[in-house]
Amino acid sequence: MIKISDKVFHLSTETTSYLFCVNEHNHLEHLYYGEHLDVLDNIDAYLERYAFELGSATSYRADTRGYMLNHVKLEASTYGKGDYRLPMLHIEGKDGIRTTDFTYKSHHIITNYTVKNMPLSRKEETLKVILYDDILDLELALYYSVFTRENIITRHAEIRNCSSDDVVLDRASSINLDLLYNKQVLTKLDGAWIREKHKNTYQLTKGTLVIDSKKGVSSADHNPAFMLQDDVGITGMILMYSGNFEATFEVTPHDLLRVTLGINHFDFRYTLSKDSTFITPEVILSYSVKDETHLANQFHQFINAYVIPKQHQKARPIIINNWEATYFDFNEKKLIAIAKKAKKLGMELLCLDDGWFGHRDDDTSSLGDWQTHPKKLKKGLGKLITKINAIGLEFGLWIEPEMISINSELYIAHPEWAIQLPDTVPSIGRNQLVLDLAQQAVQDFIIETVSELLKTYNITYIKWDHNRNLTDSYTPGDNPYAHHYLYTMGLYRIIETLTTRHQDVLFESCASGGNRADLGMMYYMPQTWTSDNTDPDERLLIQEGASLFYPLSNMSNHVASEVSHQMFRKTPLETRFNVAAFGVLGYELDVTKLTPFDEKVIAKQILFYKTYRTLFQYGYFQIIPHPKYHVWAVYNDTFDQAIVMVYQHHMTPNPRIERIKIPLLTKGSYTVETREQFFNIRAFGSLVNEALPISLKVHSWLYNTIANRYLFKANTFNVTRQSTTLKHHGLILPHEFTSTGYNDQVMPLPDYNSQLFILKKIKEIDND
Repeated sequence: MIKISDKVFHLSTETTSYLFCVNEHNHLEHLYYGEHLDVLDNIDAYLERYAFELGSATSYRADTRGYMLNHVKLEASTYGKGDYRLPMLHIEGKDGIRTTDFTYKSHHIITNYTVKNMPLSRKEETLKVILYDDILDLELALYYSVFTRENIITRHAEIRNCSSDDVVLDRASSINLDLLYNKQVLTKLDGAWIREKHKNTYQLTKGTLVIDSKKGVSSADHNPAFMLQDDVGITGMILMYSGNFEATFEVTPHDLLRVTLGINHFDFRYTLSKDSTFITPEVILSYSVKDETHLANQFHQFINAYVIPKQHQKARPIIINNWEATYFDFNEKKLIAIAKKAKKLGMELLCLDDGWFGHRDDDTSSLGDWQTHPKKLKKGLGKLITKINAIGLEFGLWIEPEMISINSELYIAHPEWAIQLPDTVPSIGRNQLVLDLAQQAVQDFIIETVSELLKTYNITYIKWDHNRNLTDSYTPGDNPYAHHYLYTMGLYRIIETLTTRHQDVLFESCASGGNRADLGMMYYMPQTWTSDNTDPDERLLIQEGASLFYPLSNMSNHVASEVSHQMFRKTPLETRFNVAAFGVLGYELDVTKLTPFDEKVIAKQILFYKTYRTLFQYGYFQIIPHPKYHVWAVYNDTFDQAIVMVYQHHMTPNPRIERIKIPLLTKGSYTVETREQFFNIRAFGSLVNEALPISLKVHSWLYNTIANRYLFKANTFNVTRQSTTLKHHGLILPHEFTSTGYNDQVMPLPDYNSQLFILKKIKEIDND
C-alpha cells in the first residue's frame, strides 16, 4: 500500500514500513525501513539535525547552516554539494561539470509500468517521484512498487537529459539506501566455477566494502544479492541484472550506513543525449524481524509470483541430459537407447546437449553454425525428435548462441561480429570468442537462428549456455565506453523477443553452471543450471547459498554418476537423488549402463518425486541448524506437511543419539516416516554377512549377482509425534551403526549418506 500525506511517503506491506519525505530543503530524505508502523509519529521523530557545522564539514548552503548532506539519510545521492559518501549517481555535463543536486519536483501513481527489453517485476501500481537538477538540467525519476503479501518493495531509477548538451553517466546505481549503522553483519554469496554461491558473512565496520563483477556477467565470484542483519532485523536486496554489477557498503565516522546497488561504474561511461533517458535495473528489497529463512522465502514467493513468467508457474518436467553420459561421443542410435530407458524409468524430457551441430566433435569448432551434425545425426534433427516424441518424451536442446568459434562458417562470413580489438590477437576462452551483442545485426542473427530452430522442430525446452567471460571489450558505435552494459541490453532484447514468440518453450539459463545465475535471467528463463558440479556433497553448499535468495523452482539439479566427474568422489545413488530432489529434478548419467539395482531404485525415486513434485519445487524451504548433520526441510503452504532431509558428511565413532528439531509445523499430531530407501550390499564390504540372512563370499559371482539386483532396504521409521515435541524437543532418530551389531533398529548413515523423512498432519488438537 502507498500512502502519501504532506509529502511524507509511507510504503507499507503486511509486516514492513518504508518511510521517506520531502524535507525542508526539498531533498528526498529517508526516514525509516523496518517493522510495520501502525501509527506514524510526527516527522520530527525521524529527522536528525545538527545546530552547527561539524568542524571542517560543509553546510548545504549559506542559509542552511548545520544542514550537511554528509549527515542526511537520502533516497538519492550525488556528489558535489557536501555529501562525501559514495554516491548513487555521478554525472558529467558541459565543461566537465560533475556536481548535481536533485530536489523534489513532483510525484504521481502509475499503473502497469513496463519497459521494453528490460526485466522488471510484473506490477500493478507504482509510485513515481520526480527530482530535478538545475545545474545540468536533468530529471531523476525514482520508482517504488509495493507487494503487500510478499513484504517486498522494488526500486529503480530513470535519468532524463533535459538539456541541449550531452551528459555522461559515470555512475548510475539503482538504489541508495541510507541506514543507521548498527553493527550489521553482511551475508553474501561468493565462489567460483563448480563451487558457486557459498555463503559468507562479514562484520561491517568503518570504511567501504565493495562486491562486484567485471566479467561481463553477474559471475560466480559474487552474486548480486545480499542480506544485512543487526540485532533488530534483517534486510535483503537482489539486483535484477545480468551484467557487471556493484554493491557498496560505506560506514561513516558518525555511524551512518550507505548501501548502493546497481550497474558497475567500472568501465562504464554512458553518453546520454538530449531528451534521452537511461533506466537502471530493478532492485528487490525485503525486510524481516525473524530470520534468514523468513526473508529468503519472502523473496521466493515474490519471484515465483511476479518474476517467473506466468505460463511457467507450474510443475517442471524431469529431464534426462546426455552430457555426462556421452559428452561429444554420440549418435542417433545411442540417443534413442537413452530415451527408451529414460521413459521406462519415468523421466519426461530428453535434452540433447553440446555436439549436435556443425562439425563439433570437441570444443574447438562450430559455435555459430546451428545446423545438424551430418555424421552424428545422419537423418537430421527432425527425425531424431520425431522418434524421441514417439517414445513418449518431450525434446530439449542445448545451445550457446552468444558464442562463436574461430573455426566456424559464421566466423569466416562475419569476423566483425566477434568481440575483439582491431589489429590485435584476442584472448581465448574454451577455444571460442563472444559475439558482440551490442550490434543489432548480431542480435537479429541470433533471434532468427533460434526462432528457426523452434519453428522447425518440436522443441519444448532450451538450455541456453554461456561458457566464456568477456574480454577485449570493444564495439563500434555511439557508446564505446559502455560496452558491457550494451551487451547485456542486447541480450535482453534477444531473449525477450524469443520468449515472447515462443511462450510455451521452457528456457533454462546456464553459464558454465552458475556464472550468470541472477534475477535478470530468471525473468526470462524460469530455471537455472545451478552448477556444473553435480557432486551432492558440494551441491549442499551451492544449493543452500542459492536458496537464500532464489526459489527451489529455479534450481535445476541432476543425479549424475556414482563417481563424480568434478570431484572424483563416490556417493550413493539415494543421496544423489535426495539432494537433487530439492528443486527441479533431472538425471545426467548413462541410463543404458545401469545395473538392475540402479534401475529399480531410480524408478522408485522418480515415482516419489512426482508424488511430491509441487512441494519440492514450490515449498517453503528451511535450512535447520544442526551440529552434526546438514538438515533441510520443505513445507507446503499450510505448514501441515513437510519433507526433511538429514545428510551426513562423515560418521562419528560411537556417536550419541541425535535429535532434529522441526520448528514450523502447525499445531497438531503428525505421522513421521522415512522414504523407502535402499542400499547396495557392496556398501557393507566384508560386513555384508552381518546384514544378510545368508553367507556370501565377498566379490564372488553370487555376491556380485545379488549386489546388482537385490534392494537392501534401509531402516524404516514410522512414528506419531506432536508438533510441539518436534519443535521444542525434536525428532529422536534411530541410533547410527556403532560396529557392535546391526538390525532394522539401526540407522546406517555412512559418509555422504542421507535420509528423507515425510511428515503429515493427521488431526487437530486443542492444547498443543
